[in-house]
Amino acid sequence: MDIIASMPTREEIIVQNVKPFLQAKQRIVEIGAGNGLCAQMLHDATDADFTLLDVVDYNASKLPMRVYDGKSLPFEDNTFDVAMLVFVLHHNPDPRPILREALRVARDGVLVVENDTRGFIKRPLTRVIDSTEWLHRGVPPNYFVKSTDEWLEFFRALPARATELHRFEIGWYWKNIILKVEKIS
Repeated sequence: MDIIASMPTREEIIVQNVKPFLQAKQRIVEIGAGNGLCAQMLHDATDADFTLLDVVDYNASKLPMRVYDGKSLPFEDNTFDVAMLVFVLHHNPDPRPILREALRVARDGVLVVENDTRGFIKRPLTRVIDSTEWLHRGVPPNYFVKSTDEWLEFFRALPARATELHRFEIGWYWKNIILKVEKIS
């Protein structure tokens, strides 16, 4: 048996961990959708309706991708049930505007998947490793790393309510969190 062939892909691990927080028939916008494979797999697993959005189109899925300016989402308020940001915020020098836009277009809040990075050596090393995506796809560098507690504090300052839903790992190095971020009424 080929051990490497039986190991789940990065996308499969993300989907396995995000899927429990989605429902059939939800309207979901994935902002910073990248190759679209996570959204395609989540659509296939949940029958949720996905709209993909990114600043560059390198979509490898069957789902349609819309390209936008990276600042203002081209949708009316509450167009979607949920917005998703999967490993997107740390690639933006100031993620607050995009998060505010995601909250504006999603009536039930935003699912945020991010790294939970801690440690004197791991923090700068993570920035370097994660910035190499620029070489592959032109993805912006990793501007910062945060622990779960730092992410929660970041969202409170918006102001928004953030709840930790789940923790998971990708391989031995990457520790990750899924947070639900909601508007404060």
